[in-house]
Amino acid sequence: MNDSKHSIVVFFVGYIVLFYLLGLMLWPFLSSIIFAGILAGSFSPLMNLINNRLQHPKWSASLVCLIIVLAIFLPSVFIIIKLSEEALNLYQAIGVYLSNKDFEQIFANKKYFPDLVKKTFELMHLEFNFDTIKGIVLEASKNASSAVFDIINSWISNIFSFFLHFIIMLIVIFTLLVDGARIKSFILALSPLPDDEEELVIDRFNQINYVTLIGNGIGALIQGVLAGIGFWVAGIESLTLWTTMMIVLAFIPLVGISIIYIPVCLYLLLSGDTITSIMLFSYCTLISLVVENWFKPRFVGNRSEINSTAIFLSIVGGLAVFGIPGIFYGPLIISIFLTFVDLYHKRYTDTPV
Repeated sequence: MNDSKHSIVVFFVGYIVLFYLLGLMLWPFLSSIIFAGILAGSFSPLMNLINNRLQHPKWSASLVCLIIVLAIFLPSVFIIIKLSEEALNLYQAIGVYLSNKDFEQIFANKKYFPDLVKKTFELMHLEFNFDTIKGIVLEASKNASSAVFDIINSWISNIFSFFLHFIIMLIVIFTLLVDGARIKSFILALSPLPDDEEELVIDRFNQINYVTLIGNGIGALIQGVLAGIGFWVAGIESLTLWTTMMIVLAFIPLVGISIIYIPVCLYLLLSGDTITSIMLFSYCTLISLVVENWFKPRFVGNRSEINSTAIFLSIVGGLAVFGIPGIFYGPLIISIFLTFVDLYHKRYTDTPV
């Protein structure tokens, strides 16, 4: 009996130690593994479609990985290089423009700044003059441009790490596409939850994954690219930078690309280009309304039952904690959390949800 107890203690101690060591080894690549799972789940319908034709899982998975490289990796490398150039050029261009007499004339013109703006400056204990405004704009643009440049520069300086993580992600995607069923069974066997609850969690994971990556992803791409075309027609420079930022921000409900195009329209208005400002504002607003209120509901359907405010908070919180990957991690975390809350009420209490 004592030998049996000793064996159990030794087994669990060894199990915990090995689990800890395994986590320690995988931790540096956790983000790549999680994102690989997201992409593998999103591209699994394409994998099934190709495999139905080829009848060869490994060749089908290889073809899907090639599509991911061509559709995601190569454009990402190009955008990173382009963003690095434009982030630096943007700050330099703003510095030059702030020294331009035309800019000073805009802020000196009384019609653009009524008494309300002056009172706002007074409440902030700031003097309302060109130099103060110039300092605020320059500092804000410096911080924004520096933040973008620092992020991109860190990616470029760690190019080996970038490639390593992407290769690991591709390997995990390939493995999940080929042996996904067996891996799923292995992981579920480790879980103490009943099978139906495990399946519910996985189903919710796949649903929010589809909504975030496919539904919101395509919607964000449409909004960012079309708004970028509007910026090009309006003569706005640094198109790659603004378009990329709008694609990323379009994932955030309620605000989306308005964070970018509204200040740009105000800039055009202050510059005296009233018609272009009104047309660009109307065009970008129309794009946003059509995508958010027509395209996404039709494309996504009722796959996501999470309130838009909760999605907004989860994405903003995810961005704050995880950076750019938080756009995907935030909704996944809140979706799984709400699933567990639902299971708790249905299975372990008599309280209706």
